Amino acid sequence: MSRKRVKLQWVEDNAARKAMFKKRVKGLMKKVRELSTLCGVDACLITYSPYQPEPEVWPSPTEVEQVVASFRNLPKNDRIKKVLNQEIFIWQRILKARVEAMKQLMKNRKKEIENLRTQCLGCRLLEGLESKDVLDLTWAINNQLEEVKKRIENLSLDVAVDDLNNQPLTEQNPKENLGDDVDSDFWSNLLKLS
Repeated sequence: MSRKRVKLQWVEDNAARKAMFKKRVKGLMKKVRELSTLCGVDACLITYSPYQPEPEVWPSPTEVEQVVASFRNLPKNDRIKKVLNQEIFIWQRILKARVEAMKQLMKNRKKEIENLRTQCLGCRLLEGLESKDVLDLTWAINNQLEEVKKRIENLSLDVAVDDLNNQPLTEQNPKENLGDDVDSDFWSNLLKLS
């Protein structure tokens, strides 16, 4: 049987709120105990509530004091390295959302320019386009031309290397296969070895 999802909002009924608090604190203490046992870390839990005069602690007040003291004895940089308050957390989320939005805007703009370039290839005139669109289109076309030029260079180099690999070296005049810049003593020594 599945549990229904609980709405995260203030519980109006005082008795229901008190029962939910006790149930949730019990579950939270269980999770902290499991974390401490399974991962071998020092952990503690302190809860204050209007339903009890004293704060509730886990595992015991002396062990909680030891964990808090060991935390306070850490250098300040180690203590605050991963500590977040709500404001820092929200700013981090905002920055992350802004970065994601900028990435999506760039992706959308690239798609728009791609569509515009395709339409221009289909004989659409550039009349009526904004100057920003024309500049972006020019930039995209120039980038693609550079890629085509690089691809042509790579293909021509591949063809030249294949041609060199397919040419046999002859014993009569090996210099004519590799050019005149090779020392003649090198060829005479090579021929003596073979």
